[in-house]
Amino acid sequence: MVAEWILSAVTAGGYALVGAVATDAWETARSGVTHLFSRTNQRRADLATEWADDTSAEITAAPAGQQTQVRRRWEQTWQQRLADLVEEHPDLGEELRTWVDDLRRRLPAAEQARVNTFIARDHATQYNAPDGTITVNVGPDRSSTS
Repeated sequence: MVAEWILSAVTAGGYALVGAVATDAWETARSGVTHLFSRTNQRRADLATEWADDTSAEITAAPAGQQTQVRRRWEQTWQQRLADLVEEHPDLGEELRTWVDDLRRRLPAAEQARVNTFIARDHATQYNAPDGTITVNVGPDRSSTS
């Protein structure tokens, strides 16, 4: 089982990589993810580079009305790829976290705000609305809006 802090880095990594597309941080993102996958073998490094290029190309080519949908799909794809990588190679967890932290700092402010990490523990109930508003009714005449 992958540690919670690694899962947090995986989630943030997917958001950060996609957030870097078409920004000054893109080359850092692309080379960083390629380097992570290169730690396993050259074939995976080549695939990571190809996947990163496909990600960038599809996002930048998407019509404005489809940008959010395309970005979300790529975020999920990258989160899964990164999760698979660290599940197979848990020793890469700290390197992943370092790359994500560095990349997040390089993102434009608007993209930094999109990178969210939510962790619920100890039977907690959590309500998250990264791209919107959520209303939670917690009892009669009580509600909370975020």
